[in-house]
Amino acid sequence: VIGQFNLGFIIGKLDQDLFIVDQHAADEKYNFERLSQSTVLNQQPLLRPLKLDLTPEEEVVASMHMDIIRKNGFSLEEDPHALAGLRFRLKAVPFSKKITFGVEDVKDLISTLADNQGECSIISSYKMDTADSVCPSRVRAMLASRACRSSIMIGDALGRNEMQKILEHLADLNSPWNCPHGRPTMRHLVDLTTIRKNIDENGAGC
Repeated sequence: VIGQFNLGFIIGKLDQDLFIVDQHAADEKYNFERLSQSTVLNQQPLLRPLKLDLTPEEEVVASMHMDIIRKNGFSLEEDPHALAGLRFRLKAVPFSKKITFGVEDVKDLISTLADNQGECSIISSYKMDTADSVCPSRVRAMLASRACRSSIMIGDALGRNEMQKILEHLADLNSPWNCPHGRPTMRHLVDLTTIRKNIDENGAGC
């Protein structure tokens, strides 16, 4: 740790490289990954199963990825004799604290699986924030919101130990480069060897 800049950024040095670290984005990403690994979604059975209006392609995806859907807290029942698009019914949904997920969230999950573009940990299987894992976008948004509220903010004055802890947390993350809202956590400023080289060359020419 070199120091804090403008009550929002940490200047750090690794070997001969200087970095500027966004203190809020870095702490938020640490809290996001921590919450992703500790948050448990409880399952709420529905009194009456709800029909899912899916495309034939989505029904195939749901059949192929039933395990992932179940790990995210949803329970589906399949009627192989029903008409195409009406084969699945939703029997149970996940909830966390006061937030309950439903039909649109399981359809969002199935759509993500169909597109193969997941960006979040699989709830209950857990769990790292990798490109090949998936969860409903509202689950990711919920975790990101909770991480944001519990993080160090821009404008907070930090002591050296606090700054050191943020950098150590960042170094241990699975995916440290961006906060869950997409903001970069750090930028490379300069390689000090190039500055010293320029000074030496300029000095030698005088």
